Amino acid sequence: MEKVIQLLKSFNFTESESKVYISLLKNGAGTGYEISKNSAVPRSKVYNILEILMEKGCIVVSKQTNPVHYSAVPIEEFIENIKSNVNDSLTEVKKELKSYNQTMDLENFWYIRGYKNIFNKCKLLLSEAKSEVYVQVWKEDINHIIEELRAVEERLERSVIILYSTNHDYQVPLTNYYKHGFEEEKLQESGGRWINIVVDSKEILFGHIQNDKNAEVIWTQSTPMVFLAKENIIHDAYCLRLIDAMGKDAKKQFGNELKGIRSIFNQKNVKKDKQNDSCDDYTDPGGPD
Repeated sequence: MEKVIQLLKSFNFTESESKVYISLLKNGAGTGYEISKNSAVPRSKVYNILEILMEKGCIVVSKQTNPVHYSAVPIEEFIENIKSNVNDSLTEVKKELKSYNQTMDLENFWYIRGYKNIFNKCKLLLSEAKSEVYVQVWKEDINHIIEELRAVEERLERSVIILYSTNHDYQVPLTNYYKHGFEEEKLQESGGRWINIVVDSKEILFGHIQNDKNAEVIWTQSTPMVFLAKENIIHDAYCLRLIDAMGKDAKKQFGNELKGIRSIFNQKNVKKDKQNDSCDDYTDPGGPD
């Protein structure tokens, strides 16, 4: 019970209010005396608590009995009432805060910290996209924005997603995405996952995600940063399309694991990778030593 009481407190329920509602759910309708006894809320307070819960739409009362009986509304109705009250409060908060709002300089780099906060921002950016979206995201994180990405694919003609996966699991309910395939090397280089979203060629969110406890990103409309982030995703898509189109020729040229593709500084490494793969593929025909 302690957990649900703490959760209800975050929605402006006192501990006594929470105990009374939970008691009615657990024990069914009852008189004020019975509710006080079952909930451990003093009888001197319980009637006031019942009145408050009635105002919040959490309980109903029957006056056909003497003494009157109180009952909890069904859980789904209880949740909907909370949502309605919260939405009304947020509408009022938004109205009041607008009078204080100042324009942000989005040419600056603004840091967003916290895994949940980051993906809340991602959802907002994706839902507000009007023309195009470019994304790099890991399978380990994509579920937090999957509905928004599906909506983007349905709403916009221009969307590209580069999907990474630690264990090469690329099954997602999307259409236009590219499987990266070089995650091991990228993880070694960067030390963790990341998220990169470019919206309408004017706004980006980019940063590293160590885990759901340690994550920080940059949010900006800086033109050079937007250009670089977008080009990074586009060139990823170009390369992955070429590799897919080359098929076996790609493995012949760059090795079975395609590691030669990443040997951009020394072409000798490309030849070495190809030779190693050729040795791996070699089968001894047998015969005398």
